[in-house]
Amino acid sequence: MSIVSIVYYSGAGHNHKFAEAVQAGAASIRGVTANLISIQESDIISGRYQNTEMIRGLEESDAIVFGSPTYMGGPAAQFKAFADATVGSLSNQKWRDKLAAGFTVSGTPSGDKFSTLQYFHTLAMEHGMIWGDANATQWHKQAR
Repeated sequence: MSIVSIVYYSGAGHNHKFAEAVQAGAASIRGVTANLISIQESDIISGRYQNTEMIRGLEESDAIVFGSPTYMGGPAAQFKAFADATVGSLSNQKWRDKLAAGFTVSGTPSGDKFSTLQYFHTLAMEHGMIWGDANATQWHKQAR
């Protein structure tokens, strides 16, 4: 059984809809469990994300999909606070070789969404993850 976790922040609800669609798609594959994990503002205390149980749960995942709205040319501060809190997983290489992907929306046609996707890619590379695309099919075969 493979576990795909979709960890996201949604400001106005649009990313929540995307996250649900990703969850439905992943869960439609036999042998895959898809977890929907919303980043809660209440877990950010004095500017720091503090939900170590959720981060530990991500360490059990085979794939992690990141989602955040694009605000001012990058991911939302709430997502960034979560990402900064994953340094312990990074230090211990807990996400190494997990599949990674990401999604974003913004309120304008351009909105620098590419910068947010690049941020997700950089976060994945920091953790030694495998960024989606062509590797996804091979990863799924290996995960079975």
